[in-house]
Amino acid sequence: MTTNHNHQASKQLSELEQLKAENRALKVENEYLKKLDALVQHRGQSKKNTKSFKN
Repeated sequence: MTTNHNHQASKQLSELEQLKAENRALKVENEYLKKLDALVQHRGQSKKNTKSFKN
C-alpha cells in the first residue's frame, strides 16, 4: 500500500509541477503580449504624429 501511495503522491507532484510550468509559461506569454501591445500602440502614435507634421 505504501508503494501505491508513493506512486499517487509522485503522480500528483508531477501534475503539480506540470501545472506550475504551464503557469510560468502563460505568465511569460502574457508579459510578452502586453509589451507587444504597448509597442504597437506607441508606433501607432508615432505615425499619427509624423502625419500631422507633414500636413
